[in-house]
Amino acid sequence: MIDKISRLSFYFSIILIIFLLGYLSHKYKAKKIFQSIEPIISFFELKLDIDFDEKFGERKNDIFSFKTVKSNDTNFSLNNKPSSKFDYFLFLKLDKNTPVLMSDPNNIVWKWNLNKFRNPGKLIPYLLFNNGDIILGRYETKGLYRLNKDGKIIWSNEYYNHHWISHDEKNLYVPGTIFLDNKKDLEDPIYKDSFIKNCEASHKSRFGTVMIINMQNGMLIEEISLIKSFYKTDESKNLIEKFANNCTDTLHLNDVRVLDQDKANYFVDGKKGDILISLRHLNMIALLDKDTHEVKWFVQGKFVYQHSPRVTNRGTVMVFDNYYKPDRSRIVEIDIVSKKIVGFYSGKNENFYSNTRGRIQLFEDRVFVQSSDQGEIFEIICDSKFLNDKTCKSNYLFSGVFSSFYPNTGFSVDGNYTKDQIYIGDFYKDLEFIN
Repeated sequence: MIDKISRLSFYFSIILIIFLLGYLSHKYKAKKIFQSIEPIISFFELKLDIDFDEKFGERKNDIFSFKTVKSNDTNFSLNNKPSSKFDYFLFLKLDKNTPVLMSDPNNIVWKWNLNKFRNPGKLIPYLLFNNGDIILGRYETKGLYRLNKDGKIIWSNEYYNHHWISHDEKNLYVPGTIFLDNKKDLEDPIYKDSFIKNCEASHKSRFGTVMIINMQNGMLIEEISLIKSFYKTDESKNLIEKFANNCTDTLHLNDVRVLDQDKANYFVDGKKGDILISLRHLNMIALLDKDTHEVKWFVQGKFVYQHSPRVTNRGTVMVFDNYYKPDRSRIVEIDIVSKKIVGFYSGKNENFYSNTRGRIQLFEDRVFVQSSDQGEIFEIICDSKFLNDKTCKSNYLFSGVFSSFYPNTGFSVDGNYTKDQIYIGDFYKDLEFIN
């Protein structure tokens, strides 16, 4: 009995020491400390049949955790996946890997040194500059960084960031989040008897914000509260009252686009600096005035749990419609003035469905689509003026199905190939730091 107690006390002491050293290495970024004890941690994980990273890691909410998915929803296997050279450089981040720059699906031309961070695979790249600098964020938590091409931190801050960002000549436009008690924190009379105020929540609700951040020094210039924007006028307030059904995450912001003058001209009273946003749980995209922050335009109900609104050069906006049909996504194109659907593309001859995320890149007058859950990137090629499901075609450029060159988890327990989901896969050209 005494021997068992002594053995348990020994194990407990070792675990306590590991925890303290791990805390210090994380808090002070003492990478060498963590690396030296990592083999010990692995030993006890095997001995005790426990995953410390899963139990005590940074991800606190499993519903948002990155998961590797079987490849039976993809269009490719290991043997037939795309392999042709890209026309541009691909800035890529798979969920289980760190960001890279690729010239083709099997050739990495640049990889950023993220050794200063623990769990670097959970850092999300948002933007690549011509000189090799990148903007990184800690997904669904605090931490936004600008790094140079060699991994040196230029600036950092503790802002809570979520999903994809935009930028103009000077500033970043970053989806942020604030947490409020619906009953106690919403004291303004305009919230009286509203859906938001009367919502019965067991915890604080999250509300989207748009953070405007100086891209040179990382300083916060302004943070726009979306709940204040929508409750500025009766008309925009009624949008919430009419369409809201999610009590604790009504204004879930998943994309921000700051408009240049050419794109702003397509909107009535549009101006350079207006902000186009996507609100997932309202099935809505909306335009905020750059000065008053009021809602000046919106489209609702023509897509479900959408992402990535992109203004075209023909007066339309393309949107990634995640739930077009059961197990089917589409890219829908909407006329900005009439708000009518003028075309869509669902890739009816392929598997095209992303339950989460989904991203459109309009680049060099071409339309690139990132089907995030499938781990695939394709180009939509059309002869028609607008998207057309009958005549447009897909040209697949990348698949995240297992590759020994760009590894992920390889095989599932039952022997099937597995794949990573894509967080970002954007094309760039004329990069100064690449010879």
